[in-house]
Amino acid sequence: MFQSRTCPISAIARILGRKWALELLFYLRQHNRFCELQAAAGGLSPATLTRRLRQLERDGLVTRSLVSTAPVQIEYRLSEKGLALGPVLDALAEWSHRWLSDEHQGETA
Repeated sequence: MFQSRTCPISAIARILGRKWALELLFYLRQHNRFCELQAAAGGLSPATLTRRLRQLERDGLVTRSLVSTAPVQIEYRLSEKGLALGPVLDALAEWSHRWLSDEHQGETA
């Protein structure tokens, strides 16, 4: 029994419940450049992608680094905290494949 009246997943639900947050964390497992993330997210607007990545960085789930190439590019990676969500993302993906019909795949809210 929980001591607190607060749901134990409330804090993470506020973070992961933001539009595109879960998808970006999932995509960051394979893609790390802005343009790759934008393409993986189906053409998400640059402004929205920037806002979400900055928020995930503030939340400690993503790190941002400059790549010393010409022109300078920025790479995003899951932090240790973000990587720890791997099993959760895998479980959500597995649940989605099992329980959601094909017509729901790719829907956005």
